[in-house]
Amino acid sequence: MRSLSEISLKRIFRLRTELYSESDPMLCFGKLGMNESDLVIAGQSVINQFKGTGVFQNADVLNLAEYGYGEPKRDWVDKVIAKANEIPYRRIIAVGGGATIDIAKLCIFGDGRSVKQLFADKSSLTKRRELIAIPTTCGTGSEVTNVSVVEFEDLNSKLGLQIDELFPDRAILVDGLLQSLPYRVFAVTSIDALAHAVESLLSPKADEFTDMYAKTAIEGIIENLTEVQTKRCLPKDLQKSLICANMAGIAFSIAGCATMHALSFPLGSNYRLAHGEAINAVFGGVLQYYRSLDVKLDKLEKILMNAFGSDDDPIQDLLDLLNDVYDCPDLKALGVTKRECKEMAASVYENQQRLLVNSPITLNADDLANIYITCL
Repeated sequence: MRSLSEISLKRIFRLRTELYSESDPMLCFGKLGMNESDLVIAGQSVINQFKGTGVFQNADVLNLAEYGYGEPKRDWVDKVIAKANEIPYRRIIAVGGGATIDIAKLCIFGDGRSVKQLFADKSSLTKRRELIAIPTTCGTGSEVTNVSVVEFEDLNSKLGLQIDELFPDRAILVDGLLQSLPYRVFAVTSIDALAHAVESLLSPKADEFTDMYAKTAIEGIIENLTEVQTKRCLPKDLQKSLICANMAGIAFSIAGCATMHALSFPLGSNYRLAHGEAINAVFGGVLQYYRSLDVKLDKLEKILMNAFGSDDDPIQDLLDLLNDVYDCPDLKALGVTKRECKEMAASVYENQQRLLVNSPITLNADDLANIYITCL
C-alpha cells in the first residue's frame, strides 16, 4: 500500500513545529536546561541584553555580528555553518529575527556542506540536530516555516531553500523579548507579517484553514498598527503582534508567499533595503496591479471593511495605514530606473517561480516590470 505522501492529494493543513509560550525570557532560557551540547545562535543585541546573567548556562554562543550584518549573505553564512559544524551539537537554539532563524536552519545538517551545496542538494539532506526557534521580532514567521532565505550576491537576489527538514522542532513565543524592540523594527516586521497573511489569503493554494489563520493575523496586525499609526511607538499588546506574525507564518507555510515577496528580493539585495522595507515598497503596487487585471480580492476586501469600518475603498484604507505607520521607500530617490525595473523583473521571473506560482493570477516578466514601474 502506498503512503499518503505518494498519493496525489491536496494537503489542507499541517503544523510541524510544537508551539510554546513564556512571557519571561529568563524563565524561558532557564527551562531549556542548556549545556555543552547546545549552540545558541544570536545577534549582538540579544547577547548584550543577557550579558553577565548566565542565562545561556553552559551552551556555546555564536555571535552573528562577528560574521556579518543585515540580511544573510552566502559568503558569511558559509562561515557560520562551518563554525557550527566544528562540534557535533545536539541542539541549535536560534534567538533573534528572521535572518537569525533562517541561518540557524542551515546549521541543522552538520555535514560540512556549504550554502550553495545545501541549496543544490536538497533532496539528499538529513537533519542531524534539533532546532529551537525563539523569535525576537513580530514579523517573519520563520519559527514555523520550512524556508531559509539567503542572498546570493552573484545573482543580485535572494533564493529560498524550502524543505521539510527546515521546520523548527519547537518555537517559543516570548513577548518579554519584544519590550525593547525599536519602533522601526516593529513596523517593518509587522508589514512583512501582514504581507505573509495577505498573500496566503489570495494564494490559489489557500483553503479554509489557511484563511482562518490569515484572517486572524490581518485583523490583529491592523489593530496594533492602527493603535500606533500617528504615535509611531510600540503597541501595548506585543503578544498580539507576536501571535499574529506566527499565525501568518502558519498560513504561508501552507498557502505560500507570492508576488510581493518575489519582487522584494532584488530591492533588498541591490538597494540595501531591509526585507520589510522592500515589501512595503511593492505592497501597494502589487495590490493595485491585481485590481487592474480584475483579480478577485473579495476575501481581503471583506476583512478590511470590517477592520476599518468602511466600505469606500478598503484597499486604499490599508495602504494609507501603512504609509502612516512607516514611510514607504522612494524607489526613484534610491536610483531605481525603468531599465532597472525591467532587469529586476527578468531576474525575478527566472529565479522566483517558487513564489510566483502562489500569485492569484499568472504573471509574466512584463507584468512584473510594470508593477515595479508603478512603484516608482
